[in-house]
Amino acid sequence: MKTIEIVQEFNVPLDILLKARQERYKHLDKFPELKNVRIVEEKQDGNILHQVRHIAIGASAPPILAQVLPKGADTLLEESDFYLDTNIHKFTVMPSDRNDKLFRIDGESLYERKDENTSVRKYKINITSKVMFFGGAIEVAIAEIYVNSLKKDQESIKHFIEMLQKEEL
Repeated sequence: MKTIEIVQEFNVPLDILLKARQERYKHLDKFPELKNVRIVEEKQDGNILHQVRHIAIGASAPPILAQVLPKGADTLLEESDFYLDTNIHKFTVMPSDRNDKLFRIDGESLYERKDENTSVRKYKINITSKVMFFGGAIEVAIAEIYVNSLKKDQESIKHFIEMLQKEEL
């Protein structure tokens, strides 16, 4: 198992960060970096916002992963629950056929207030692969991609916040 821990800081109050986190998916035309993500289910049950997303990986799959993915398996399945009362986001990502032997990503992020004008998002992500001989290499490759993806996601949120503040939406 490979574990990643990341803390990202945003120079806005928590309520603005939370709004940007959710609302930008309603404006995908303005965020080409999110074009590979499609929300296929969203429902709220009390304080829990449940989402199912499909993530197209296509040619962006690392070579080690491309070798073990079944032919035509170019979409990942993400299931997530965002707890509106605690600002905790729990998610699982795996191949769309739910074959968690290939790999499984289990993560949790916490959105919290640092001070009046600063918020943070803290991630803890566990990546596991049960592929004989290649599992460790798959975990490392996915971890590298995830770290880069979270950096891009942070920039996307910052960009969306700028748009919100300029009332461009």
